[in-house]
Amino acid sequence: MTDQFKLSFDIPEFSTKIEYGKNILFLGSCFSDEIAVKAKDQGFKVDSNPFGTIFHPLALSRFIKETLSAQVLSERIIQRNDLFFSWDASSSIVGFSPNELIANIQKARSDWKEKLLSATHLFVTFGTSWGYCLTENNLLVANCHKFPGTDFTKELSSQIDIVKEWKETITLLLELNPSLKIIFTVSPVRHIKDGLIENNRSKAILLDSIRILEKEMNCSYFPSYEIVIDELRDYRFFKIDHVHPNELAINYVWQRFSNCYFSNETIEISKEVLKIRNEEVHKSLTPTSEASVLQIKKLKEKRENLLKQFPLVVLE
Repeated sequence: MTDQFKLSFDIPEFSTKIEYGKNILFLGSCFSDEIAVKAKDQGFKVDSNPFGTIFHPLALSRFIKETLSAQVLSERIIQRNDLFFSWDASSSIVGFSPNELIANIQKARSDWKEKLLSATHLFVTFGTSWGYCLTENNLLVANCHKFPGTDFTKELSSQIDIVKEWKETITLLLELNPSLKIIFTVSPVRHIKDGLIENNRSKAILLDSIRILEKEMNCSYFPSYEIVIDELRDYRFFKIDHVHPNELAINYVWQRFSNCYFSNETIEISKEVLKIRNEEVHKSLTPTSEASVLQIKKLKEKRENLLKQFPLVVLE
């Protein structure tokens, strides 16, 4: 039945379903983090963005390539006041000395190398084609770390460069982990600081780059961008900034994501996990009362029974 209040479209179900116990990785923009949180809340084994949020596809591919490299890397470090940052990571990766920062980066790389080699699914969310390159050496940075704009040149990366880089990255990933399923998405978050026209041109490059990768490489696409921008298409699905999807929109994308990648059995299990999660979040005003103590005991029993029945569910 056609929904008279929105434009709906079909999303083909993914041939290889995600089950509990599978290792799922998310990389890319903040929208990727939002979906990763949903997956983690429902008991899946999930990791996301060890270098923090990264929006640009070339910075993302560099992270993967250098993480999988056997070479000892010379980290790209910059100092601001008493803090040290990496040009390859967001400002969430920080150190009070170069050695501390390098240790943090190298541990993250080491941990994620193992994850990339054992993962079953990798979701990569591109955020923007606009990149900022250091004027001194033309390095495209993952984050500007609040340095002056005069330190950078803003450039719109080409489809040719993105496709070339990601063909190499996909080839490397599949050589080392042949069973890995690589799924691309494009963030529906509009980068209005670039301007709406510039944002649309940027998203168009990302979408067409993924089209070519889908055609020529072993990868696929999940249309989170189209779900929010075309199907929902209403500011009631956005936060007050009119840019970021709100919880209602994210829940809807997650529902479509689940229908695409999970079996009916997995969806039913996830509903049971979510019930327990919601009960755990609830805080009693009288935690020492007889009723509250009994409720906590019953919740503990529910949790234990669920894990006994479905031992691959992750409840941290």
